[in-house]
Amino acid sequence: MKKALSILKYVLLAISVCSVLLLPIMGESSVGFMLTWMYILLGLTVAVTIILPIINLVKNPKGALSTFVGLAIVVIVLAICYMVSSATPVPNSGGDPFTDPLQLKLSDTGLYATYVALAAAIIISIFGEIKNSFK
Repeated sequence: MKKALSILKYVLLAISVCSVLLLPIMGESSVGFMLTWMYILLGLTVAVTIILPIINLVKNPKGALSTFVGLAIVVIVLAICYMVSSATPVPNSGGDPFTDPLQLKLSDTGLYATYVALAAAIIISIFGEIKNSFK
């Protein structure tokens, strides 16, 4: 199984590299393929992100508590980001404002969640290095 996953990883990487190399050769006609490939990779990522924790829960039911705590933290952070986001219209490059309140609220939520995730990653990295320096 481990060998099959390693081979799959290299096949996906090779297709990605080939799609990037096709851009100068084929020009704009390769952009459609690159977008389709991006959606395929995104779908695979979402599927693996959902399936692997479920498999882990079945194999290790005692570890379910930590999984649910992590999931609860993510849901709480997203809820807070949603509450602080605004639906204020934003002008686009054509001068007309974006006025769809749900789209504006969700895009603000995504930005705030990204900022929180970046800050958490930086803080965890710093504390991890500090912790390792004392060992």
